[in-house]
Amino acid sequence: MARSPETPSPASSSQPHGLAATRLVCPWCGASRSPDLYPWCRRCRGSLSAEVDRPLDLPAVARSLWDFAPLLPAGPVAVSLGEGATPLLPLHTLFPGDEVYAKAEWMNPTGSFKDRGAAVAVSAALALGAEGVVCASTGNNGAAVSAYAARAGLPCIVTLPVGTPPGKIVQARAHGGMVVEIPGTFSDAYQLAERIQEADGRWANLTSTFANPYMTAAHATITYEAWAALGERVGTIIVPIGAGPMLVGILDGADRLLHAERISRLPIPVGVQAAGCAPIARAYARGESEVTAWEGDCSGIAGSINDPLRGYPADGTRTLRAVQQARGVIHAVSDAEIVQAMRDLGRVEGIACEPTAAAPLAAFRALERTNPLPRPVVLIVSGHVLKDPMSQPECLALSLTADPTADPREFIAAAKTHRRSIPHPKCGT
Repeated sequence: MARSPETPSPASSSQPHGLAATRLVCPWCGASRSPDLYPWCRRCRGSLSAEVDRPLDLPAVARSLWDFAPLLPAGPVAVSLGEGATPLLPLHTLFPGDEVYAKAEWMNPTGSFKDRGAAVAVSAALALGAEGVVCASTGNNGAAVSAYAARAGLPCIVTLPVGTPPGKIVQARAHGGMVVEIPGTFSDAYQLAERIQEADGRWANLTSTFANPYMTAAHATITYEAWAALGERVGTIIVPIGAGPMLVGILDGADRLLHAERISRLPIPVGVQAAGCAPIARAYARGESEVTAWEGDCSGIAGSINDPLRGYPADGTRTLRAVQQARGVIHAVSDAEIVQAMRDLGRVEGIACEPTAAAPLAAFRALERTNPLPRPVVLIVSGHVLKDPMSQPECLALSLTADPTADPREFIAAAKTHRRSIPHPKCGT
């Protein structure tokens, strides 16, 4: 029997929880029902939205994700590790005099934005009587879900494709998750997670595609935090996407701000995919209204977003239509563009991140060459460098070998020379 964790967030204990005011609504056929653990529409089997019917009462300053508790489809116990309230950092060295910011999602407890969704979804699962949780992952979601499951005292199964970066697998194992590696792609891991949930309806599927509506809703807090920092001047938000629930959650938050008259216009959403696995970007480029699964191999270093959508292309269609309705853009970037963005963020701004997290900077630079984006621009830097250290451009560089008794001035001179050898990218390139 799962234990009930103590509520670690003082803010959540003094506010009503959103699950009591939540309806699960199907964006495909319009059916709705009370919250439960079944992840699909019972009428058409479409994916769901978790909509909280509460006035948009936002805190002046958010100290954690749980300051938004009344607006989140989470239960009375806040299963928390201190997620949310991540800094918005100006990229003043790369873009002097410009309004380009990095939303520091790598500063969440397990090192990625996935902690927002895991915190809310595990809290909801606990309130709805879940006896365990399962998730498919490319690594980051497994690390997050296993951590919050451990916090809640729930057993956890993580399915992921063979070849997932070891650092992400180690995180899931360290949190007590049972890791199952599947030959093939993320879509194969997705199918197994779905079968596990179907085998026992008392288990919650926390796969962070659109298979869990509570997770998608958590990402609206990114919008609320950016709005608090920049006001309605937010012009563009650039987000790495696999299936796209983070981007849709961000847009849902912006839509709520718009209807509450907190902002006068929606920010331009930009979804970023890797060129080696870009089913949504392909459909966007062709002017299509539906996404088809990616054929062939999924290649490229941005493994976190290499989702071919095989068996669930409607997830991509949901994201595509949300972006089209908001008059946004979906763009695919190459490995070379991602590597350059990783280098520049790390060496120029001190932000060392995994490949997927650098993709928004790569897309921003590519789009700026033809059509400048509205300012301020917010880049969602989604995951820490230690998630996938071997993908780093400098991972095989040799350290300096020297006699420790040498003249210290030699080390100082060498460090200055080394710093001068790092090319500074031109603004906006």
